Amino acid sequence: MFKLLFRHLFEFIYTAHFYPELGAHFIQNIHTDFVNASKNAILAGFDGVELHGANGYLLEQFLNPNVNTREDEYGGNLINRSRFTLEVTKAIAGAIGADKIGIRFSPFSELSDQKGYNTDEVHQTYTYLSRELNKLDIAYIHISANPAIPEKTYKAIREAFSNTLIYCNGLTPESAEELLQNNTADLVGFGRGFLANPDFVSRLEKNAPLNDLDYNTLYSPGEQGYIDYPLYTSR
Repeated sequence: MFKLLFRHLFEFIYTAHFYPELGAHFIQNIHTDFVNASKNAILAGFDGVELHGANGYLLEQFLNPNVNTREDEYGGNLINRSRFTLEVTKAIAGAIGADKIGIRFSPFSELSDQKGYNTDEVHQTYTYLSRELNKLDIAYIHISANPAIPEKTYKAIREAFSNTLIYCNGLTPESAEELLQNNTADLVGFGRGFLANPDFVSRLEKNAPLNDLDYNTLYSPGEQGYIDYPLYTSR
């Protein structure tokens, strides 16, 4: 697994305010941007890149039919709506190697004011993507878990993708262990746990209680919420 991960390299949002609909030349330019950014990451010493196809960013905008209303080869059915994500991934794989690529998805999420769509369509979309990404042999898929994801979708992704699956988002030590033990996930990720607990790993090892996260200080300036959470041993 990557020692360093250029994780939010690809947080592109192209809104309707700037581009009512991306023309073919813009799409090709964005392909090039992704590839060049990936090459630069490797040149800078990163071990790999993670494409952000979750949380309403550009790749997910193509996937969601309530956002993607195109009538060309990038819109309409799920195969067309998946085309941009797969093209970008394939282009990057050709530039830096598929083994240096991961991608993050958030099935059934409505973050960034996205409207949900037909649940069977969501299920089929991420099953199809997992199968096609498996053919490209990328390193991993990173799933942002949420309560709306049905068990059948977890199973379909597992069956379709044979490389590493990472799950994150709201996990507890207990729920993370369950995902690992039932073979849903190969790895689990903790974000908020680390933010609120500088000694997070040590706390897990000791089965110690965790600090509560202060949501008011997320993404805020200054040291509050970044370096002022207490260590368990300092209590």
